[in-house]
Amino acid sequence: MKKSLLNKIIIYSLAIFFGTILLAVAICTTTNVRQTLNATTNATKSVTRIVSQLAGKYDIDRLVQTPDSEEYQELTETLRSICNNDGVEYIYIFIPDMDNNEITFVIGVASDERKRQGSLEKSQAGVVMEHHFLESEIHAWNGDTENVSATRSSERYGRQMCTYALIRNQNDEPVALVGADYSVDKIYKEIVYNTAVKLLKVVIVLTILFILAAFFIKKKIYEPIAFLFENVKNYISNKTDDNRSFEPIKLNTNDEIQRLADYFNEMVQDVDSYADRVKSLASQQAKADTELEVAKRIQYGIMGEKKESSLAHNFMISARMKSARQVGGDFYDSFLLKNGKVCVFIGDVSGKGIAAALFMAFIKTLMREKLMDIPDLAQAVAEANREICNSNPEGMFATSFIAVCDKKTGTLEYVNAGHNKPVIIHNGKAEFLECRSCIALGIFDDSEYEQHEMTFTSGDILYLYTDGVTEAVNGDKKFFGEEMLLEACNSSEQTANGVCEKVSDSLKKFMGDTTEQFDDITMLAVEQRGQSLELVCEMSELAKIKDCIFDLSVDNGQKKKIYLACEEIFSNIANYSEAKNVEFCYYKNADSVTVIFADDGKLFNPLARKNEKDFDDFDEGGMGISLVKELCSGIHYNSTDGKNVLSLEFADK
Repeated sequence: MKKSLLNKIIIYSLAIFFGTILLAVAICTTTNVRQTLNATTNATKSVTRIVSQLAGKYDIDRLVQTPDSEEYQELTETLRSICNNDGVEYIYIFIPDMDNNEITFVIGVASDERKRQGSLEKSQAGVVMEHHFLESEIHAWNGDTENVSATRSSERYGRQMCTYALIRNQNDEPVALVGADYSVDKIYKEIVYNTAVKLLKVVIVLTILFILAAFFIKKKIYEPIAFLFENVKNYISNKTDDNRSFEPIKLNTNDEIQRLADYFNEMVQDVDSYADRVKSLASQQAKADTELEVAKRIQYGIMGEKKESSLAHNFMISARMKSARQVGGDFYDSFLLKNGKVCVFIGDVSGKGIAAALFMAFIKTLMREKLMDIPDLAQAVAEANREICNSNPEGMFATSFIAVCDKKTGTLEYVNAGHNKPVIIHNGKAEFLECRSCIALGIFDDSEYEQHEMTFTSGDILYLYTDGVTEAVNGDKKFFGEEMLLEACNSSEQTANGVCEKVSDSLKKFMGDTTEQFDDITMLAVEQRGQSLELVCEMSELAKIKDCIFDLSVDNGQKKKIYLACEEIFSNIANYSEAKNVEFCYYKNADSVTVIFADDGKLFNPLARKNEKDFDDFDEGGMGISLVKELCSGIHYNSTDGKNVLSLEFADK
C-alpha cells in the first residue's frame, strides 16, 4: 500500500504542481508577449503618426535636394529627439516608387544607442535604392492606418519591428512614408524580465499551497484508505470456504471513504447470495442463447441464408443473408404475382435483435399480402405502410425497395421507400439506379410513394442490398462503400448468382477473419434471362418457335437439333394435352441453351413413362419424348400453378 498508493499520490501531486507551474509560465508568457507587443506596436504607431504630421509641414522634394539646409538639420534633430525619448531604434523617411520597386531616401536617424553603427547617414539623402516592399508599407501608402506593422530581419540592423505611416503635403497629397523600427531583442528582454518577476511570485504561492494540500491529503484521505485496505486484506487472507468471518470496518471520516467501508461491509454479507444469482443468470442466459439460435434457424428457414430459384421461367433469383446477431431485421422476398409478373423486394428494419426480427416478419408478410392483392405497385406500398403505422406501438420503421418485373413488356416497375439505391447491370456494366427515395415504411400513415419504370430485358440484372453491405468496415475502420460494390458487380460473372457470390467474396476478403460484423448483410439479385412467347396451342404457331431458335447465336447444327426437339414437344402438346395456350421461353447460357414449355392442358408428366425397346410398343407421341431425350443434355418436368412445365437443356458441342 505504501509503495503504490502513497507513491501515486506524491507523483500525481507533483505532476499537478509542475503542470500548474508550466500553465502559469504559459499564461504569464502569453500575457506578457501580447501586452508588450501591443504596447510596442502602439508606441511605434504613435511615433510614425507624429512624425508624419511633422514632416507634412516640410517640402519633401526640397529636403531631398538640400540635405545641408537648416530645414533638413532641424528636422533631423527633431527626429533624433523623438527616437531617443520614445525608445525607437530608427526613424527614417523615404519616397516609394512601387511601380519600379525603388525608394528615394530622404532622412534617417538612429537612437544614441544605435548611432555608433553609422547605419543612417545624412549623405544618403536623394539616393535611389532597390527595395522589396512589405505588405505593411503598401497598406500605409494606400492610407491604411491599421495594418502598418511588420517584423523584418537583416544582418546589418538585426530583428526589427517596423511601423509605417503616410506623409501628406499641404494639399493632402501622399508624398512619402515614415518608418520607425523597434528592436525585437529589446522586446524579448522586456518580456523575459516581466515574466520572471510574475513567475517568482506564482511559484512561491503554489509551493505553500502544495505543502498544505499534501499534508491534508495524507491525513484525511491516505490514512483512512490505508486502514480500510489493511482490514480488507486481513479478511481475504484469513477466510476459508467454510469460515468467512469478518469484523465490520468502522471509520469516523463521515465522507465517501466511510461510505465505501459501509458498502464493503454490506458486500461481504451479500457474497453468497450474489453467487447464487450469478449461477441462476448464467442458466437463464444459456437458455436465451439456445432460444435465439432456434430463432435464427427459423428465420433462415423462412427466407433462407442462401437462395437460388427461378420465377416465371425467365427470371433467376439469387439471395444471401447474414445477420450481425443471432437474428436480424433484414428481409427479402421473391414471388409470382396473380398477373404473372415477378415481384421482388428487400428491406431493413430499424434496430437489431428479436424486436427487429419480429417486426421484420410482420412487414414481410404484410408486404407480400398487399402486393398480391393490389395491382398498382405504389398503392400497394402505401396500403402496407398505412397498416404498419397503425400496428406499430414501438415506433419502429423499415426501409424497402420493391420491384415488379414484366416479361411480356420487358419493363421493371419499382418503388424506393427510403432504401439504398440498387445496382442495375446492363450489357455487362454496373451502375447505380438513380431514383427518388420516398419516406421509409412505418413513419407517417399518409405517406405517398412514387412509382418508376424502366426497360428490363434479357441479360439485365437488378442487384438489391441493405446498408450492411456498403457500411461494412475492415480492421482499418474503412467502409466497403459504393465504389467497391460497383467494382465487385462489374468483375462478377454476369448472372444473378455470380453477382451475389462476387459481392459476398469481396466482403469477406475486405473484412477479414477478425473484423466483427456490426450490421445485417442481405442482398438479392434478379436476372432477366432470355425471351418468351405467348402462343395459341395450334401447329401454325410452330413457325414462331422456329424463328426464335434460328436467331440464337449457336451453330446451324445445334439450331437444327434444338428445333427438332422443340417440334416434337410442341406437336405432343398441341395434339394430346388439350391445352389452349402455351408459353415458350428460351435463353442462351454460357455453355448451353435452355428451352421451356409451359402449357395449361391436363397435368401429365411425359418423363414418367417407361420407354420400351420395340418400336411397335410405343404409344403415339411416346417415340417423340424418347427422341427428345436423345437430343437434350438434360430434361426436367414439374407442375407449377396448374401448368405443365417442361425444361430442355442443350449443351454446346
